[in-house]
Amino acid sequence: MVERFIYIEPVTAHKLLSNLKLIKPSARGCDKHAYLIGNYAVLTTSKLKLRNITTRDDDLAHYDELIKLLMDLYKNGVSVIPVLGYCYDPDSKDGDGYIIQQRAKGEELFDDAVMKAYYVWTQKNPEKLYFYPNTTDAKSYILARTKFIAEVPQKHFNKFVSDTMILTNNDILIDFIGKSNFFYDKDCGFQFIDLDSHTDYKYGLCANKDEDNLAALLGCFTPCHLDVGTRAFEMRALDKQAMLAFNDVQIKQIKRNNMIIFEKCMCAIRNYGFSDNEISTALAYLKIYGMD
Repeated sequence: MVERFIYIEPVTAHKLLSNLKLIKPSARGCDKHAYLIGNYAVLTTSKLKLRNITTRDDDLAHYDELIKLLMDLYKNGVSVIPVLGYCYDPDSKDGDGYIIQQRAKGEELFDDAVMKAYYVWTQKNPEKLYFYPNTTDAKSYILARTKFIAEVPQKHFNKFVSDTMILTNNDILIDFIGKSNFFYDKDCGFQFIDLDSHTDYKYGLCANKDEDNLAALLGCFTPCHLDVGTRAFEMRALDKQAMLAFNDVQIKQIKRNNMIIFEKCMCAIRNYGFSDNEISTALAYLKIYGMD
């Protein structure tokens, strides 16, 4: 194993890794399993040598650059979860190894392992589900969690938008597909996890850095639930058939709280300085649940 423990002592990292055989992972993504140990999260991965999903980074030079950038941003108040170090098998094809991070505070913005009961993509592709079994009552969860997020103070939405743009402007790739890629804590607000880097133009795979902020602006609406027919993030729109599990009163409650979340996102986006034209362009790609 090649070891790069940049912001963590090797003895601490080795102790965390030795604990993995004693516990079960708490969550997983498409190629990662997450083990939560005290103030740390240890992630297993089979794709450490890949940036921006498919771009190869065989010597991990860009990953090392990303790690240092995340720590710099973290120290300057951006709500990222920094990577502390990693180790990997250099002979593995895409990079089998472990990533050690600080542990995010609070809970997922919306836990995708629970929300899968209502997402369009999980209804259409049940054979592709990679979530661990979850015993949380999904119906109670979406009602309570949507109400909770609707009560988040405006200042935290403002910071979510400003942090999103800081990360984007620093070539950092934010995965807006999964709402579990964002955590919320009542004291520190929204936090970003599972970050990678936009390095295609540095590799010469495209001519220039993409200066279009449309994707980032669309991502600023991530706290909202989307409806069937959305052009952006259609995979996590709320499935019409699945939502029949709720009665009329409950549907109205979800829609009402979702519209409160939407208005707070809109306020934060305007506060950041996006123009009406930019906002209108973004909204043409989105269908917000409850916006009839």
